[in-house]
Amino acid sequence: MRFAFSLVLVAAILAAPAFAAEDAETGLAVTLPDTFVVEAADSPPPYNVTFGVKSASDDPAPLTGEKYLCQVSFQSVPGNEGLTLEKINEQIGSPGWIAMAKEGMASIFDFVSDSSFELHGYKGHEFIGKPKQKNAEHVRLVLSMVETARGRTAISCVTDADRLDAVLPTFHTIRDGVTPPV
Repeated sequence: MRFAFSLVLVAAILAAPAFAAEDAETGLAVTLPDTFVVEAADSPPPYNVTFGVKSASDDPAPLTGEKYLCQVSFQSVPGNEGLTLEKINEQIGSPGWIAMAKEGMASIFDFVSDSSFELHGYKGHEFIGKPKQKNAEHVRLVLSMVETARGRTAISCVTDADRLDAVLPTFHTIRDGVTPPV
């Protein structure tokens, strides 16, 4: 009986996420297996906090010239204050919100696809785009966005077009390891 309990304990320890990073001020957290490295990164405006995420083994490797596979950022949005989960999910799932988000990014990206997902009970939306800048024809950006009463969490991942299908599951693992501030 003691041996069986020990095996269960070892299995639970091995199955638990091995790495977590959390910003104490905002509550943004990233919890992933030890096959990833998560570290604080510079936050581009308008974001309050950013974490960079890469593979511990460098497989998959970041896009040439990039330090991370993905960046997880949070932006405080005072206008969201007081909104309920239900109201936020209603807005994020609406065609108007999706059109507004696309319109805001249309000058920078050509959209390849978009889809919805759920993260900790919140509806989110994922956009896959091709940057319009010169010499970026083969780059693909996967941008996942989640809104909460505290603000906006964005998970931005980049790869090349040829590797997109192969690395998309890794990008989704990273996205699913994010806990947005609520």
